This record gives sequence, C-alpha cells and structure tokens, in this order.
Amino acid sequence: MSGERRAGAPQEGAQREALGDRAVKVALEGPADIGGDGFRPYHRYTVTLPGAGGAPLTQVRDILRVGPVVAVLAWDPAAGVFALIRQFRLAAHVATGRGELVEIAAGRIEHGETAAFAARRECGEELGVEPLALMPMLSFMPTPGVTDEHAELFLALVDAAAVPAEAGEPGEAEHTRPFLLPAEAAMEALVAPAPGLIGNVFTLAALQWFALNRARAEAFAVQSAPAK
Repeated sequence: MSGERRAGAPQEGAQREALGDRAVKVALEGPADIGGDGFRPYHRYTVTLPGAGGAPLTQVRDILRVGPVVAVLAWDPAAGVFALIRQFRLAAHVATGRGELVEIAAGRIEHGETAAFAARRECGEELGVEPLALMPMLSFMPTPGVTDEHAELFLALVDAAAVPAEAGEPGEAEHTRPFLLPAEAAMEALVAPAPGLIGNVFTLAALQWFALNRARAEAFAVQSAPAK
C-alpha cells in the first residue's frame, strides 16, 4: 500500500529545531591534489559521517579551494546611488552567454589581512575609490557543495563623484568597469520577473540585505558623517 510503513521499521516525523548551521563529527581522508597547477587548488576528500539511522555514510567529494573572501556594496547616501562594477566571468559566459556580470567589489582575504582591510583594498582596486566607512553586513557560502569559499560582506560609504570609469588590479590581469545605479532602481531590480536582471549571488545578497536593513544602513551613514 502506497505510503504504508513497514512493520519493524518505525519512522519518526521531522521535528522542530532552532535555526542555524552546526558542526558534525566526521572522519576525513585527504586531501588529494587533483587540480595540478590550475588557477585554484582542487582537492578530493573521502568523508565518513552519520547517515540514515546513524549508520556510517561514505562520500567522495571534490572541492575547489578558494577560502575566505570579502565583498563590498559601495553606497553614496548623499547621491542616492550604488557604485557597482561590470566584469567578465568565463563561467557565466559558458553557462548563460552573458559573461559580463554586474558585481560588487570582491576578492580574497590575503594571508595576514583582516576582512575589513581586505574590503578596503578590494574597493580601491576594483572601484577605484577608498571607503569612507565600512559596516559588516553578513557572511555566507555561495556554493558549499563545490567550493570552500566563505564570504564576508560589507557596506561601504563612498564618494560616487570620485568613482572612475575603469579600474582593476593590472597585476592580476583584472579589468572592471564601475558604474553608478540609483538605489531605487536597484531595489526595483530585485522584484524583476524571472530570470531577473542580476546573475551574481554576491550582488543579489548585498542588495537584498540593503532592502531589508535600509534603516540600519541610513543610521550608519548618519553616524559616520564627518562632524561639521
């Protein structure tokens, strides 16, 4: 009979739990380097963890090693605009044919850097302007099934009038095209019909955070304004 439970194999229903990621006790074998000398290290692990009913479950998983990164939503509250960038991404080009993504300034946290220091550096490199002030927004993992990339997002107050038309770090073969977008137009883009106007999850997460926390962002701007 469809949906009938087998005798001797009682099943419990899902229970209510508090929200939040948590640690799990696992056994790891690896990493084995399977990426050669590519742009990022690529490692393979064998993982044993509790499965159904607590029985051991073994998985073989490959991880692209990116590590900690920062991303910065640059905002000029006086001008009412965000400073975003356009940058070519090969994966987007291959996946959708639209390789020039709308992004926020972002990059790796280098060894010895704090997240805030890296955020300031990336803002200067990719947007061409230094933040006047930084406010932590949120942290997340964009693709935890594929990579160990862990992002910390910041809101940066900037002077939009100082943003150049081109930027990027030449030593990293990087070219970005900053542009200004009115905040209200960005908020409208969040409710555009599918498939939407923005494909980059960093940009979407940052703008959605701003939409939900705009009062906090505006209070931060007032608190950070230079004394007259």
